[in-house]
Amino acid sequence: MLLALVLPPRYSNAGILASDTSSVVSWRVAVVAGGLGGTIAAIHFYQQSGWWKDNRTSFHFQEDLKYGLNVDKMGHMYGGIAAAYVFRKSFQWTGMNETQSLWYGSGASLLFQTYVEMEDGFSTWGFDRVDWASDLAGAALPVAQHYWPPLREFAMKFSYHKSNLIDEPGGSGFKGQKHIMFDDYEGQTIWFSFNVRSMLPSGVESVWPAWLWLCFGYGARDIASTNPYRVYFLSFDLDMTKIIPQDSAFLRTLSECLNFFHFPLPAVRIKPGVIWYGMYF
Repeated sequence: MLLALVLPPRYSNAGILASDTSSVVSWRVAVVAGGLGGTIAAIHFYQQSGWWKDNRTSFHFQEDLKYGLNVDKMGHMYGGIAAAYVFRKSFQWTGMNETQSLWYGSGASLLFQTYVEMEDGFSTWGFDRVDWASDLAGAALPVAQHYWPPLREFAMKFSYHKSNLIDEPGGSGFKGQKHIMFDDYEGQTIWFSFNVRSMLPSGVESVWPAWLWLCFGYGARDIASTNPYRVYFLSFDLDMTKIIPQDSAFLRTLSECLNFFHFPLPAVRIKPGVIWYGMYF
């Protein structure tokens, strides 16, 4: 899987698929199957030991729109986008053509996340249809961005700082949960980043640096208490594809991967109450 992330991407800098030829190589398929299969198995065992093992029940649907103040829902969408990218790059490396890798990558992302939701359906939490809708939105976004270029001026990013959260809301304190950032909803911030330059009038856009984007952040605090609350931020963001030279396949892919994260930058919390941060993680 790691090999697939550093070999030549076949997208142009504008994000447009560059070719549509296919020549699948068998040994690469085996490497990708082993890498992705091992990663999925590791995720399964983590979920099994931390969430499902002691909480089995009959399959049922159950929505929870209060859990984590919906940071988890946004995380599902972000996870769908990230998984689709990994699958797409992996399929490209096998020799699959661009259109195939795009669609199969998004399909594989949704398939994997649906499997996780099904497992939840057989646990105390139940199959959350809103979670699944978020999974679908995340898996579908790369396809939508390919066919509708304006969506390429939007990016969803993630940042994290370890919180003091001990137990999940209403939870039993699953072993190890507080040490895993993807389960620490209080420490996560989900960012919605926009390409300001692309939105400026013609003739003015050159004033704004191409690598500098604007983003809105969302998070939650005190989610294990009886009075959790939402927090909103405004900050800048970096387009790493405009900062890191695009002279090699490795550097292009590195910049794409780094673009999944919001790096520490000055920010302002706009609600509740205004707080200025010299550097926010």
